[in-house]
Amino acid sequence: MKYESAFAEFFSKQSMFTSDDARRFLIRLGASEAYIRLMLHNLVQSGQLHRIGKGTYTFQRNEAVVGFGFRPFYYGLEYALTIRKLWTQQSVPVIITKSKANPGVRELMGIRVILHRINEKGFFGVEYLNYGGLFVPVSDPEKTLLDFIYYGIKLDPVTMDELKKNTNESKLKEYAARFSGKRD
Repeated sequence: MKYESAFAEFFSKQSMFTSDDARRFLIRLGASEAYIRLMLHNLVQSGQLHRIGKGTYTFQRNEAVVGFGFRPFYYGLEYALTIRKLWTQQSVPVIITKSKANPGVRELMGIRVILHRINEKGFFGVEYLNYGGLFVPVSDPEKTLLDFIYYGIKLDPVTMDELKKNTNESKLKEYAARFSGKRD
């Protein structure tokens, strides 16, 4: 593979990249379209490169990067509680997206993830937090609470009390007024 080392050196420094990014980089080096497709396929098959979404890849084995395959997105529900240290349980990444990806449980990079869709009206209340060495979008406590209600997920009383302690009541009321919409 003629261009593989230059490609790996350049893109391994990035948390994620798209096939279009790879194409632009490799075409400048003189690679053909067929070569680019084959190289990406072979790197994924060998386990050196991970596909995290349609046309989205990473060299990293970091669970914090998997959501970037479903942009625009944010981490929410139980995973937001884990990132915000509002509970001590480890949870699988919960990705909430506006994209047309099919919701449900899937496995990416050997990591089980849960994917939920949300409509445009419900996509707000997000902050960027440092997690796993990356700044990732995470629902704020008020939006996390509303998402639990929206998706019909029950929390144990201790966790619910901890979450409520970290919410701003006026912000929660503002969000609730804004968040009346249908679930996708």
